[in-house]
Amino acid sequence: MTTKHSAPAQYLGFGLQPVRLCYHLLTCGHGDQISLEHLDDVAIHRPDGSVVLEQCKSALKQNPIADWAPDLWKTVANWLDAVTNGQVVADKAEFRLYVTPIRTGAHAQALDRASTPLEVKALTVAIQTALKKLKRPPVCMPHLLRFFGATDDDRVAVVTRMKVISTDEDPMGRLREQLELTIPPALVNNICEAAIGMAKQQAEHLIRRGEPAILDADRFRSAFRAFVQKNNLPGLLASFSTRPNPAEVNSLFTSRPVFIRQLELIEVSSGEQIRAVSDFLRTSADKSIWAEKGLIFEQSFQDWDDGLIRRHTALAGEISDLYPDQLPKVRGRLAYRRCAVIEAPLDGRAVPLHFVHGCFNALADNRRLGWHPEYETLLEMDDT
Repeated sequence: MTTKHSAPAQYLGFGLQPVRLCYHLLTCGHGDQISLEHLDDVAIHRPDGSVVLEQCKSALKQNPIADWAPDLWKTVANWLDAVTNGQVVADKAEFRLYVTPIRTGAHAQALDRASTPLEVKALTVAIQTALKKLKRPPVCMPHLLRFFGATDDDRVAVVTRMKVISTDEDPMGRLREQLELTIPPALVNNICEAAIGMAKQQAEHLIRRGEPAILDADRFRSAFRAFVQKNNLPGLLASFSTRPNPAEVNSLFTSRPVFIRQLELIEVSSGEQIRAVSDFLRTSADKSIWAEKGLIFEQSFQDWDDGLIRRHTALAGEISDLYPDQLPKVRGRLAYRRCAVIEAPLDGRAVPLHFVHGCFNALADNRRLGWHPEYETLLEMDDT
């Protein structure tokens, strides 16, 4: 059951939750499932019915576990609501507040350490006493009132099962530690980012379908191992882009960029045009990522494009010689479809098939090549 404070539609604006989602998918127990923005920011669902709820807080700009921080007390209040409303069974739950970079707070430490009803009672009295010494009520006051107004049983149930974890300056470090023993150092960051992308993409897919974003950890690890095995091979330039979401594809498609207009000239099916948009977007992302990581230099892309243009020119000429009686648009479709399945190395390294196809469409978008024999004239007419 989804608790009231989850916000599936908002998580796309955060960076920390997908990192923690991926970390738990790679490190949790056999048979566990991990959810994103379902019971909490992230949650571990164990086969025995127990759960671990984790709130993830970034401390880059402020301390979310300062004594009177709204983030701290809102988190506690949300957990109390989940227990009170029966959305979480207290004796089968653990509550974690994960904060990065490292921060501290006296009240947060006291909440973390309280492990008995007596300690929880003493902690509650101490916080009430400290509150009375303030000149004005803190911003977190509504959440504090929820804490003070909870039943003793509910307050004890949450606090004694609560842990505040703030030990990581960089949350990516935990992931790197999991990977660096089996993956060459030069690839660790790339594979780490790919793992987060895989987890995020799978969660997004479920959210877009209106389903809870709950991922099977064993299945994820199996797919991730296959990815690592494939992309850890020498001579392979791995793609670290993810499939663009349908809204992004549709937005570009309906704007009719030049490469789509080129495909319209040769009457390529709408399905092929949609695939062209997806591959174009992934290819653009891969180029940026590879260049940023220093895997490929800018001059290599220029040489690659020149090579693709030469291939296109040769193929178009061959098709014109073989099929002189065919309509220009038919000859254009033949050239496009043959180019779309070309396999070519980049700097001597194999590339994903979508990359070749995407590069051809990028060249078509820049009008450096065209599918219809008279594409330049036809595009100029369309421009006007």
